[in-house]
Amino acid sequence: MSDLDHGDQVPAGAASGAARRPEGAAFGVNGDRPDRVTLVSQWFPPEPAALAQRLTTTLRHQGFVADVLTGVPNYPRGVVYEGYSARRRSVEVQDGARVLRTPLYPSHDRSAIGRAVNYTSWAASSSLLGASALRDTDVALVYSSPVTATAAAMMAKLRWRTPYVTMVIDLWPDNVFATGFLTEGPTRRIAEAVLGRFTDRTYRWADHVTVPTPGLRDIVIDRGVPAEKVSLVYIWADEKIMQPTEPEPGLRRRLGLTDDDFLLMYGGNLGAAQRLDVVVDAMARLRDTPDVHLVLVGDGVEKDRLIAQVTRDRLGNVHFLDSVPPERMPARMAVADLNLISLADEPLFRITLPSKTQSILACGQPMLACAPGDVARIARDAEAGFAAPPGDAEALAAVIRSARDTPRDRLRDMGRAGRQYYLTHMSEASNAPVLADLLATAARRGRIARARRRP
Repeated sequence: MSDLDHGDQVPAGAASGAARRPEGAAFGVNGDRPDRVTLVSQWFPPEPAALAQRLTTTLRHQGFVADVLTGVPNYPRGVVYEGYSARRRSVEVQDGARVLRTPLYPSHDRSAIGRAVNYTSWAASSSLLGASALRDTDVALVYSSPVTATAAAMMAKLRWRTPYVTMVIDLWPDNVFATGFLTEGPTRRIAEAVLGRFTDRTYRWADHVTVPTPGLRDIVIDRGVPAEKVSLVYIWADEKIMQPTEPEPGLRRRLGLTDDDFLLMYGGNLGAAQRLDVVVDAMARLRDTPDVHLVLVGDGVEKDRLIAQVTRDRLGNVHFLDSVPPERMPARMAVADLNLISLADEPLFRITLPSKTQSILACGQPMLACAPGDVARIARDAEAGFAAPPGDAEALAAVIRSARDTPRDRLRDMGRAGRQYYLTHMSEASNAPVLADLLATAARRGRIARARRRP
């Protein structure tokens, strides 16, 4: 019997849905039942883990029976959600998927030790207390950020030859140190070596590896994974929300802008990685074009510094707006003439594709990519807008001038081209069948391997 069938207590306040499983078309070798996929992810709703939830929905739409192995919800504040216990496993049902939660040490702050204990504690509990959930599945799908989330799937492969497909979301261990943890010293060197070896092993043991950008695929292959074992599967947007819509009424008026003003908008995290100070510097170079405005929507650790920079430079053409729920962003984005993606010129970000890329494309909005690597390549390939070299305020100002002088019907054509590119290359309809085929193939190979193992 699976851990998911043990009748553990369902926590008060836990989300639930219909327990009936949909019938599907992803049938096993004998065609007698749908393949069962267990999503392994340290984070899952009610945490803000929309992608993990979308994956389970997609798996059911592709005909699989989908279960989830995850942790006790505590992200992003490192505080356990009401109705849950950090020390007790539980089972609940969310939208038809059975969700097994195993204990962890709740933490999500700047402490490297706290983060490490958070990650490793869930790796241990999911491997031990969630083991039989993976024993009884046909294939595991690992959302491998953090990479330690792969531990349970690796243990199941050792014990029962359960196959797993790992989704490489972030490049480990590189992103750990890029975010400012363990920047130097012997502890850094030891952690980098240990995490590097573990990450490489998770790739080698996987039946298949998916990556969300072409650049990341190249790096994974360079690190020794056979090319035929690595597939590009784009992370699609929440297509129920991110689609073309009418502009938010009255927003320009509230900002003191007219319909003729040119509006560049950035929506998202105002953090160090985004280098929005460069964008503000570019706006300072556009004082001679007072009809050009920048709107920054969101929050983050750099917001106060950006406000101080705007105040110091007396820039009346830069405006700040608070974050809004995701369902309101398409209408807000539609107010702008151009939507901005900004990233620092760092090696890690050359293979990074912020989720706003897919959102802008899916909403049919023209973009300005002030970012290196894959983001700029997509903007050019899709003919969806403009690209500017990251970190160069003078060059960015020149590109903004060019965009301002572009007829608005041409900008709208760019937005439509971007949406068509999204539908063709990055949508759920384009990528979910690829992922489903990889899972079904891995499940079939796993059953053959298990059959050979039996006496």
